[in-house]
Amino acid sequence: MIKFKKTLKELKVVGQMLKVGLQKELIAQKHNATNRLSRGLKYHIKGNVLNIHSSVSYWKAVNNPKFAKTPNYNAIASWVRNKKGIEATSASITRIYAKMLRQGYGQPYVFWTEGNNLRRTNFAGYVANKFSKEVANKLAPSIGEDVASMIREKIKNNTKAKVS
Repeated sequence: MIKFKKTLKELKVVGQMLKVGLQKELIAQKHNATNRLSRGLKYHIKGNVLNIHSSVSYWKAVNNPKFAKTPNYNAIASWVRNKKGIEATSASITRIYAKMLRQGYGQPYVFWTEGNNLRRTNFAGYVANKFSKEVANKLAPSIGEDVASMIREKIKNNTKAKVS
């Protein structure tokens, strides 16, 4: 079994780099009203796999607005209760909810296309594309060192092997 000691160390560096990249992209796309999504981004390594996720449930809707089919009544109610200047009654919450059902979520999203500097969706895909070469350049040397170390160890432990 290969032990990826150096690769795991480098995956932590890559995880932090991607997390910061995602946070900066959320700011660039103006998805930082409360910063909950940005603060909720975490990465973890299980086995040899790096996963980045968010503790905030609406990240999929921010990444792809088509994911959100209807507004969430409880989220709207919570927002109204925290918003100053809006009376937090069930009637006012229902009015806002009904309006969002009819009219949608405010300003329409603009899909980013090559040559267009407006990008309002797919923050995760944008960051993945932006950092793909840098991630490969960071991981390749450590993977090579781990594999070379494993081969050296196998040859060293195999007394029947003849190395010339």
